[in-house]
Amino acid sequence: MKYNQHMRDMVEARMPQWKECMLQYKKLKQTIKQMQQEHTRPDEASSIIIGLIDLEVDKVNEFYLERIEEAVIILHALQQNAEHMAARGAPLEQRTSCQRSLVSLHFNLLMLQNYVALNSTAVAKILKKFDKKYGTAIRSEYTRAIVELPFYRCHTLGHLVEESERLFQMLDTAISSVTTSQSLTTQPAGCLALLDTWQQPRHAQEAA
Repeated sequence: MKYNQHMRDMVEARMPQWKECMLQYKKLKQTIKQMQQEHTRPDEASSIIIGLIDLEVDKVNEFYLERIEEAVIILHALQQNAEHMAARGAPLEQRTSCQRSLVSLHFNLLMLQNYVALNSTAVAKILKKFDKKYGTAIRSEYTRAIVELPFYRCHTLGHLVEESERLFQMLDTAISSVTTSQSLTTQPAGCLALLDTWQQPRHAQEAA
């Protein structure tokens, strides 16, 4: 299966709401083909394709940072609640409710990992295709230029995934020792609302 088809199938199956935020792999492929048909010089073609990839990478990186920013806020709220529950021995019903929120966040974080993987691979493949068609070597140089971008390094995302798993396990082993009348709220105010909108691109949230 060609990567463009694979990418489209994955997006439609797992993250259709993020379709417009994906790197436009097919469009970049078509640009390379068109430049070849028009006999564009390698140096000029390189400048054009790098400029277009830059725009796509900026879009992907910005979207990634938006999702990370929101995930940090959500996880911080859940962390405060979970640690308070564990320390006070909250009832099973409350711990389970908080765990459900953590599972939902964890699922979204894994989906963001898939988003990063799809787009990172798309960048590598389009650069490889260009080098093959034009006999150039821009792939390694371009990769070195973007390797420090947040979406490419993905360190914060990995930490958020691990922390959500840690909090879930902490609640799973906590022992209930307080009565329902002493219980905490199920989750911090606004936390569920944030989870509901987390998957949407920010401009879609603002429009809503």
